[in-house]
Amino acid sequence: RDLNSTKQARRVVIGDVGSGKTIVMLASAYIAEKSIIMCPTSILASQIYEEAKKYLSEFKITLVSQKSKFTQKELEESNLLVGTHALLYQELPQVDLVMVDEQHRFGTMQREQIARMTSEGDKLPHFLQFSATPIPRTQALIYSNFVDLSLITDLPFKKEIETYVIDRDDFKSLLQKIVEEIEKGNQIIIVYPLVEESNYFEYQSLEEGKEFWLKHFEKVYITHGKDKNKEKIVEEFKEYGNILLTTTIIEVGISLPRLTTIVIVGAERIGLATLHQLRGRVARYGQKGFCYLYTNDKKNRRLQSFAKTMDGFKIAELDLQFRKSGDLLSGTTQSGKSFKFFDEVKDEKILFEVQNYLKLLQIVKT
Repeated sequence: RDLNSTKQARRVVIGDVGSGKTIVMLASAYIAEKSIIMCPTSILASQIYEEAKKYLSEFKITLVSQKSKFTQKELEESNLLVGTHALLYQELPQVDLVMVDEQHRFGTMQREQIARMTSEGDKLPHFLQFSATPIPRTQALIYSNFVDLSLITDLPFKKEIETYVIDRDDFKSLLQKIVEEIEKGNQIIIVYPLVEESNYFEYQSLEEGKEFWLKHFEKVYITHGKDKNKEKIVEEFKEYGNILLTTTIIEVGISLPRLTTIVIVGAERIGLATLHQLRGRVARYGQKGFCYLYTNDKKNRRLQSFAKTMDGFKIAELDLQFRKSGDLLSGTTQSGKSFKFFDEVKDEKILFEVQNYLKLLQIVKT
């Protein structure tokens, strides 16, 4: 309905990791006939590009990144451009639809810029934004007064991921589990909070921890955010690796079919939305998955609550309780209270009353 409208559609599509957002993007591209998908990383852009070639075989599709090769003619003639921030530095053709994946990874100005670059006069492209970062249901309801919103609340299959809060005393049994998974041909990711040692942090950094894993295991790969070869390393790990040591850069995007286990060091220092994204990397193809939250505070209420649910929207409600919602109206502040006299968790009924009242006013006015 959005794509058939002569009025510009502005919609946010929120769905859990593995819920099928890529298929929604490709179906939208098919309907629109000429469109753009902008992704936050070249790994993710390449992944969607390969999926697009598979499902939209009759389309002319061009990958636009710092390393890809293309001509201006290819940009003009393509049905679908899939790319990174590199799209913002091209002379883009007018398109019918702009899609932004993992929209929270782009600034408001960047998202607006690409929509502006692909418009012609008053003719604006439809604008769809996609995100797997869960937001609380109440926030979604408020947000939906500013843009249209679609929530994908189901997964193609039920994810079976067991989550455990562990500490130093559980390390031996964790190692045993890692050995078992590797013997089955599965892969493990270990996420460190820092790359290098810090006097102000009570956990090992990636640099401090890597010697242990390199000494006791084979096919150990290492990368982090400042590593210029990180994408190449992740691709090699995908094909040949047993264990990947990394930081939270692995949060978004890359699909690893053999990944069943993730260990997150210093988990209590990481936001619940990020923990949920990290956990969502594992068992994406129906296998049984395992998430280990390594902490010095095993009784941590946030982590214990997180471990009991896989529902992204429930996790977002927990996150809201623990850190408050941020400024919903300006969209710039990520934590703290938005309202003086309204609690987004407790006062949902009041929100419904206000929305119904506004609808009634609109009917009377009409």
